[in-house]
Amino acid sequence: MSETQVETYNGFDKLLAAGRSLWLAGLGAVAEVEEEGRGLFDRLVERGRPLEKRQKETAEAVAQRAQKTARELGKLLQDTVTYESRGMLKRLNVMTREDVKILSARLETLSKKLDEYAARREAGAAVISIPITKTVTGTPKVPRPRQRKTTKR
Repeated sequence: MSETQVETYNGFDKLLAAGRSLWLAGLGAVAEVEEEGRGLFDRLVERGRPLEKRQKETAEAVAQRAQKTARELGKLLQDTVTYESRGMLKRLNVMTREDVKILSARLETLSKKLDEYAARREAGAAVISIPITKTVTGTPKVPRPRQRKTTKR
């Protein structure tokens, strides 16, 4: 081989060795990035777990508040409808459920009082004897019914 050929051959080997080194450096960079990428990915996953937990808790709290508000609005709507319907029934002079209950209780009380009065009257009719007291002169005296006191106005 001639000198130029040997130099070219050495230059080509150097170029080949440099290319191979460059190729190996690229593969090493890819391996390093892959390894660091996995580590970075794992670290990001670990940092994301508490954030996910907080987001779930926040979402649950918002859902609970929304449910509470919906229940309160439902109760308010029900109370409003009840109030307005009572007002409408009063304006139309229609008895409400409460009016019927009050009237029923009053009728029950009145019925009891009438039963008591009837029982007292029957007991009074059975015993008609009026006690007679004698006076000094010997004539019987019939007691007079008691009069009520009247107040002067």
